[in-house]
Amino acid sequence: MLKITHLDHIAMAAPSAPEQLKLLEKLLGFKPLYEFEGLRTAGFGGGTSQVKGTDIEFEVIDPNNPESFVHRFLAESGPGLHHIAIEVEDIDETVAELERQGLHAFGGVIGDGQWRSTFIHPKETGGILWQPFVWSREPRKFDRTAGGGIVGLKRVDHVSMAVPDRDRQVEFQQRVFGFELEGEGWHNEYEGYFGANMTIPNSQLRFEIIAPSRPDSFVQKFIDKRRPGMHHICCEVESVEAAAAALREHGIEPFGGIIDAGWKKHTFIHPKDSGGVLFQLFEER
Repeated sequence: MLKITHLDHIAMAAPSAPEQLKLLEKLLGFKPLYEFEGLRTAGFGGGTSQVKGTDIEFEVIDPNNPESFVHRFLAESGPGLHHIAIEVEDIDETVAELERQGLHAFGGVIGDGQWRSTFIHPKETGGILWQPFVWSREPRKFDRTAGGGIVGLKRVDHVSMAVPDRDRQVEFQQRVFGFELEGEGWHNEYEGYFGANMTIPNSQLRFEIIAPSRPDSFVQKFIDKRRPGMHHICCEVESVEAAAAALREHGIEPFGGIIDAGWKKHTFIHPKDSGGVLFQLFEER
């Protein structure tokens, strides 16, 4: 399995990174840290934000020209979650381990002076583009306590992946990435899906896998429309009621209302209101 030392960031693609970064700062308190205009020569640019209460960052990338891979992604899928970057112990050993697992280092190993990285294609991972990397220089350190936005965000709890077969994906994450199953999986008969939670090595973030248990499940509808991949990001807030009220004050109706059955009290921010990502907001009892 790959030797993960840290999950660095989750990235999304958007038509305009500056506008999207401002929106996420307002809603969730993701504080912009820096932009990487230098990568415009590669057909894309963007910026990175800190995420309160969770040792990860959130990246937004946008296209620079019609030939950019980001432009193609937006044309095919619209704005949304694009990839997950994981720091590994050794990039060359990572490539070798991928080969032993029957996988491929998509695009080879590339370096930009800051990182040496490669990719694992979604076709081989069940639906997510993963970016293993090592630092070429000492990374910058940032305060992880600031932020919160209008919803009063405390931390990001998990990222969720929608797939056709939960158990098959669980086995893949265990074998390739060293994720560990947390407790037992579950079956939500009312909403028609199977689920499982997994821990990520050396990360506060957790990984959720959901799969349809019947054809009319929201998970199946998502897969049919967008293909398997990242489905939503789940965030803990101080108060769901207060978060919902704040969203309404800003002209955003919480998607599905406030739900207080079957799990913790929660609600959602629809992708059309967040710039392309489904955010789930919950509070601890």
